[in-house]
Amino acid sequence: MIEKHKEIARLISQRVVNEKDYTAIEEHLTSDYIYHGLGGMTAQTPNGFTEAIKGFHAAIPDLKSEIIDIIGEGDRLVLRFNFTGTQKGEFLGFPASGANLHFEGMIMRRFEGMKVAEDWDYFDFPTVVSQIQSQLNTIKS
Repeated sequence: MIEKHKEIARLISQRVVNEKDYTAIEEHLTSDYIYHGLGGMTAQTPNGFTEAIKGFHAAIPDLKSEIIDIIGEGDRLVLRFNFTGTQKGEFLGFPASGANLHFEGMIMRRFEGMKVAEDWDYFDFPTVVSQIQSQLNTIKS
């Protein structure tokens, strides 16, 4: 079962984050899915998660993720990612900066059967803020 969960996780990352194919969300998330994101952000239901991801894509249109590690046990996976992209829209309260972002993140993912029921998402917030602020300071100079 763990190998199937890993396959689903890879598929979600590729289709949703890299290809902006949101149909994978409806296919692979439970109807009562819960997303726990940065700063207490939550999304309840696949539609809520779709809107959250679209928000990331609006801020970072060329967002790409690469899975570095996947570790699983029971009904849980932990995924470690590299993310890259260019901040072209408001993100984390910062205006569009044009910053080339490169940061790591992790997701703990809980499955119910063959569908994702819950995610806990973390990323290297200080690195992202530093990269954005550095670019904004360059623009001001």
